[in-house]
Amino acid sequence: MPTGPKHTRSYDLGHPDGSIEQVCEDCRCMIGDDHNDSDSLSAYEAEDIYMSSGMDKDDDFR
Repeated sequence: MPTGPKHTRSYDLGHPDGSIEQVCEDCRCMIGDDHNDSDSLSAYEAEDIYMSSGMDKDDDFR
């Protein structure tokens, strides 16, 4: 399995009490640069975009 150079991956982890913790860990994916997975669309945001665009396949990020 190919791996990329060692870098940092961070993401937000939600807790049942409503608090959010940012987690950072080592990563070796093929992106190769530090990245924050929290910058991606949530499932709700992707659904809103899809529905508001008239369910256009070009705007389906789900």
